[in-house]
Amino acid sequence: MTTDDDSTGDTTQRVRTVPRDVDPEKFPQALAAKIGDRKLWIANGGAIESNHLSAMDLDPEYVVSVNKNETWATTDHYPLKDGYVNGQEKFSAAVETTREHIRADGTVIVNCAAGISRSSTVIATALAAEEDCSFAAAVEEINETRPRARPHPKLKLNAYAYLVNVENRTEARRQLQSLADSTPLRSRDGDITEELLSTEST
Repeated sequence: MTTDDDSTGDTTQRVRTVPRDVDPEKFPQALAAKIGDRKLWIANGGAIESNHLSAMDLDPEYVVSVNKNETWATTDHYPLKDGYVNGQEKFSAAVETTREHIRADGTVIVNCAAGISRSSTVIATALAAEEDCSFAAAVEEINETRPRARPHPKLKLNAYAYLVNVENRTEARRQLQSLADSTPLRSRDGDITEELLSTEST
């Protein structure tokens, strides 16, 4: 059975789970991992249930849910699909909202179903834009407390497109083109890069 790399070690501050001492052979019902010294957490869907938030001693002002389902705790809902290139407008809205909340005073949780792909992609994109670092560096920092975090290659296309469209990052444009060239994709118009970089993307 797959183990959860994040369930070992000190879970009292930077990584919190329910149950608190989760069996390494099982996935926790709820997991939240703090990103650096920020009031920013990546979480799975179970983490934003009221009883689990309370058990983990988390009281977020903002919960950005990027999975299909939202809960009473969700303040902003952007249902993104994992394993797909999402509409750039919706992806960008999730990142913009996350950036706004990071700049505000309060704890921010970004969650998807497992706290692995969608949430890590949105957080990494927001941090890369806010802190003028690379997307890869932002993912690396997330991995310090959430080693399982791994943005799906198709979601990374959305991330690079955001950094090109909003931040005018030359390196992100190269990464977008390289990834698009090496990823099996279908596009309405045949060119996924142009589609993602179009201001009319939906």
